[in-house]
Amino acid sequence: MNKDFYRFIKSHNLPNRIYDMLLYFGTIKNEKNEKNIKKFFFQRLQDVEYVESLAKYFEEKLRKYKKFPDIRCNLLDLINDLNYLKQYLI
Repeated sequence: MNKDFYRFIKSHNLPNRIYDMLLYFGTIKNEKNEKNIKKFFFQRLQDVEYVESLAKYFEEKLRKYKKFPDIRCNLLDLINDLNYLKQYLI
């Protein structure tokens, strides 16, 4: 992977934002392994299929939570960043 890819992930704080949203939705149950889970996300963000599946998951949540402006805004930003990240991977 090139340096721009890693800069994008770090500058947009993607592992932390993904972790926070999954924790909010109850997908992550155990908060004790936060560091390991974020490391896992960082490693998996190098896989296009994983990034696409995350974006799809958050798009489904966006439809469900469309009446909550703060969640909707955060989800839209995260989905856009994930879609933009795919450009680095292709």
